[in-house]
Amino acid sequence: MKFNISVEDFVNYLSKLSFVIPTRSTLPILENILFELEGNNLRMQATDLESFIRALVKVDGVENGSVAIPAKKLLDLVRLLVSKYENVTISTGFDKNDYEALNTEINFSEILIEKINYDYASASFTFNGLLSIDEKTRMIEACKKINEGLSADSKNELSGLMQKLMDTIEELHRESEKVSTKIFSKKKIKIDANDKNKVTITTANGKYSLYGENADDFPIPEEKTELNKFEIQGSTLKRYLGKVRHAASAEDIKRNMAGILFDIRRDDLRLVATDGFRLGKILLKDFSHNNPKDDKFIIPLKAADLLFKLVEEGINTLEYDESSLKVTTGSVEIYSKLVDDTFPNYETVIPKNNDKKLKIKKSEFLNALKRASIFVDPATRRVKLEIKNFELFIRADNPESGAEGEEQIECEFISEGENINFDKEQFLISFNVSFLLDALGVSETEEIIISFSMPSKASIITPTEQPNNEDFMELVMPVRVS
Repeated sequence: MKFNISVEDFVNYLSKLSFVIPTRSTLPILENILFELEGNNLRMQATDLESFIRALVKVDGVENGSVAIPAKKLLDLVRLLVSKYENVTISTGFDKNDYEALNTEINFSEILIEKINYDYASASFTFNGLLSIDEKTRMIEACKKINEGLSADSKNELSGLMQKLMDTIEELHRESEKVSTKIFSKKKIKIDANDKNKVTITTANGKYSLYGENADDFPIPEEKTELNKFEIQGSTLKRYLGKVRHAASAEDIKRNMAGILFDIRRDDLRLVATDGFRLGKILLKDFSHNNPKDDKFIIPLKAADLLFKLVEEGINTLEYDESSLKVTTGSVEIYSKLVDDTFPNYETVIPKNNDKKLKIKKSEFLNALKRASIFVDPATRRVKLEIKNFELFIRADNPESGAEGEEQIECEFISEGENINFDKEQFLISFNVSFLLDALGVSETEEIIISFSMPSKASIITPTEQPNNEDFMELVMPVRVS
């Protein structure tokens, strides 16, 4: 097998395949990446037997063949080859006054990765190296979180500057991609594997050899026909997975909850996750597909994380039967076994008569809960909420250490159908603070609504506004108040 491939493509696809390569395995062959070349078409494949990733790559093919190459050595080598270009400097202008205004209000170290600095002389942000899409995404998400946590007054003044900062990060990434393309388009790696599975990797400045394994020993997924399928935009799939995956159970003993339910109806698609103490559900309205009947399947949490990391923009195709799932996203195919169990009847646990509604600013509530979380009992993670007509008291305490905290924020609390003065009859309820923080973390509106019935019954958290084709909610069970 012989072919030439650009460094950029090689790094990109190896990074994607690395998500399923086990660090240790009872089957040594799984620690390899399978390469199969036919003409100019290269298939790169990796698996841990539960999930499987196949990348279809265009290369300069010289001689057909196949081999399984040790993944860790290959990844380590290629990453070090790329590190040769880390002396590249990317810069984008940013006004000094805007920088100083932001610097007095925010901590840039919470946003920017270490290699990005502000240069006063040139009034620009500079970056040493090539900025990856993951690094860009991390910084943008950090900007959004800090922006959400600003006070109302600060937010009015700084939201425009925060947007400028996010635009600058985007521009840094665009400039980095331009440089990357220019560098790597001229840099080719030559892969040569002989019939003894000896693999030689040749670059512009060096040559490296290692021994691979017989390609016939590498497990490949079963290719099935006549699968049910539907299509969905990659951005929508990633967004919906991100909305609910935190609510799935991380415990293997709860097999039927250790994943995300895809509930396919005639006119809508629902993604649901629960661990028995909370439940996240998001519904896509006006969803069309050609399947003859309603369907349900549960994808394992690991597969959900893979999709969240790997799905690309544009149309993604999901094909499935009763035991397996295949997702085609761009030039990558992701296979996964499905959870062979029955998901709980989630509709029966969602309360329909929560008549008490709390309307509150998300950023204020989120920051108050973060502060309260410092003082909670580590065993219960419990925060107590005492709700009056226009005031919410948040209390946390740790009996063992004697630590306690209390905070008061404004809110609006009403009861539908009956006139109750909550200043005289305070509503008391407690929650696991981590569950509240997770739910608020995926809410996108400035205000949220939490509906209650009784202190012992489930509460529902929803955004104040939702897109026309979407319906999102999170159910959170309370903990006992002592």
